[in-house]
Amino acid sequence: MDISINQDQVVEFLEGQRFICARCIGKKGSRYHLLTHLGREMNLAPSRFIHVSTQQTSTEGRDRCVQELYEIYSRREALKEKVNIPELWELVQDEQEFWSPQELAGLAFEQIVEPDHVAAFIRAVIDDHTYFKFREGMIKVQSPEAVNRILDQRAREAESLARLVKGRQWLEALCSDGPQKAQAIKDIEDPRVSFWISAIKDFCIKRDDSEHAALVRGLFRQAGLTGASAPFYALIRAGIWDEDENLELARHGIETEFPEAVVQQAETLAASPVDLEKDGREDLTDLDTFTIDGPESLDLDDALSFRECEGGWEVGVHITDIGLQIGQNTPLFNESIHRATTIYLPTQKISMLPEVLSHEAWSLKAGEDRRALSFFVCLDNKGNILTKRIARSVIRIHERLTYRDAEARIAEDRVFYAIHRLCLALQAKRIENGALILPIPEIVIQVDNSGNITVKLSQPGPARFLVAECMILANVVAAWFLRDQGIPALYRSQPPPRELIISGDEIDLMANFRQRRLISKGNLGTKPEMHHGLGLDVYTTITSPLRRGLDLLMQQQITSVLTAGKPLYTRKDLNRLAMYLQQGLSAAAAVRQARTRYWLLKHMKGLGNTPLDAWVLETGPRRVLAVLSDYLLPVELPLRPGQRYSQDQKVKVVIKKVNPRENILKLDWGK
Repeated sequence: MDISINQDQVVEFLEGQRFICARCIGKKGSRYHLLTHLGREMNLAPSRFIHVSTQQTSTEGRDRCVQELYEIYSRREALKEKVNIPELWELVQDEQEFWSPQELAGLAFEQIVEPDHVAAFIRAVIDDHTYFKFREGMIKVQSPEAVNRILDQRAREAESLARLVKGRQWLEALCSDGPQKAQAIKDIEDPRVSFWISAIKDFCIKRDDSEHAALVRGLFRQAGLTGASAPFYALIRAGIWDEDENLELARHGIETEFPEAVVQQAETLAASPVDLEKDGREDLTDLDTFTIDGPESLDLDDALSFRECEGGWEVGVHITDIGLQIGQNTPLFNESIHRATTIYLPTQKISMLPEVLSHEAWSLKAGEDRRALSFFVCLDNKGNILTKRIARSVIRIHERLTYRDAEARIAEDRVFYAIHRLCLALQAKRIENGALILPIPEIVIQVDNSGNITVKLSQPGPARFLVAECMILANVVAAWFLRDQGIPALYRSQPPPRELIISGDEIDLMANFRQRRLISKGNLGTKPEMHHGLGLDVYTTITSPLRRGLDLLMQQQITSVLTAGKPLYTRKDLNRLAMYLQQGLSAAAAVRQARTRYWLLKHMKGLGNTPLDAWVLETGPRRVLAVLSDYLLPVELPLRPGQRYSQDQKVKVVIKKVNPRENILKLDWGK
């Protein structure tokens, strides 16, 4: 405000968010020396003044001057309250854009205005800062669009504040006991509370990547709730989640339920009659076929048959033939490719296909005719392949065997014994070709209905070994067929290990564990390359189409060639589909790893100070890496001054701290 101000004249300015009335009592350079209505003296540049009045205050002394200034201040505050800013804006919005404060004050008060009216009007405009803007001594009329934006923003800010207050009150009540907590649980349906529940869920799942991260942290800070897991446990207290909630599924976008369109397609396929006699398939219903699975398995997608052939034994691997029944780009097809695999977790199973198909219509149930893709391989007694063929067939499962049943057959039955010996010969050939068997036990975690956790290490027995070798045989025959016929396919390959420290037939657990840490990551692609881990020149998988997306695709490709004489997919198609498969497989692997560790840590939480057996895997300058013997879990231990440890040395450790939800496990040396 470029104006000359006389001594004793009244000016007004803003200090922080407060309006200040002052008397000019002198000038020092470019600044005016002022006495305010609060009794303070200060120097201020004239650019800070929002109003300069022609009024003058008394010169009868400082106290009298301050009193008069305070009266002016109070009078202006009272006048400000009489200004109806929205009404005035409605009156002038369609006229000119800029007005002088005196012009608009005249309209606002509908009378001859004095300096106090003008100053009061300026105060009202500044306080409201919605319909008008005070700028360089003039009043700008805001456009309707600008006003609506400001009002919307203000409404959002008011709602945010109200929501924050409600959220804090809700959290405080939730964390109390008695009727307050009961009321907090009832309040879950309140829109402001449901907003926080959604925000807390998102934060628990995504942590720092959540768009609500700052909001949720601020809410819990205001409620006085600290700790990384406080938001998670708030949802437990609200009865929304349970203590063992699987957040990994949401983190990786894995749905446990199928979309309605997928369910409808699956139910239609399950109910569709199949005329097997007109399907042009080889009738193998009289062939003695059987399944070998765990007693709890319901998705039975592979069966076996053994019989003598000229020069040796014929191994038949019969895979439920579902491929061409699932049309390309249908909801069921797209869902299975995106899921990529059935996920087996300690407390749940997430199927790749709806169970009406994988457990019922397409499962190889005993006594029921099923379409199959059959792989026949005739082997001599040394495991050399004499003949091989692939056929579209109809089979009838004669018997369902458990692994325990099959092991009894291997011990007692001439045929099963012979096939088991052939499987040993097949494995030996792969070892000669560079395969690394790595017979490391699998950790098996079981959780009963009461939440009791059982952890054990399971080494595959002879029956599982037999089934695995037969499946590898069928898969490599499928890979040879695809490669040799020039059919576009997806192959599994694996480069050589980064370092080879054992031979393929090593049985020492500690040596195999070290070697496993040195194997190279496997690849999935359209180029047929060596799978060094299996010791095979080419490899794919086809034996589990109910549980693996890759197997479904390769079954479709082979079946299409056998029925129509041409493949269903081009190489470009397969490269595109492989991207979805790899994403699904990576997500499934991450969920399996996280949940296995969660349940393992929860089990270990109950061990207290029980000493645990371990062995030293490697030592470094700052830590020792050991493996817990009963869990095959690598753990870090602090270095102890003056102590030296050697590789594979057996040691005792104790649990220092364990928190399954926060994935914390700290151990120390035992005695």
